[in-house]
Amino acid sequence: MTFDGLTPDRYAQLLLKAAAQGLPITGDSGSTTYQGIDVTWGYDPAAQTLTIECTNKPFFVPCSMIEQKIRATLA
Repeated sequence: MTFDGLTPDRYAQLLLKAAAQGLPITGDSGSTTYQGIDVTWGYDPAAQTLTIECTNKPFFVPCSMIEQKIRATLA
């Protein structure tokens, strides 16, 4: 998933919100595992673009649920 128009200030707020929910995201790029779901991300502050990719998940968790949760976090 790619999100455009994400200012550096908004990205910083997103990192704080993710941390408050127990999701360990730091820096402009990386990968993490959260509740059995592997995620990579990359933020380009110049382009104000955030890309998030789910690279592995439990078979019983639908991709739509993961996408919905990510979009809710970004709202």
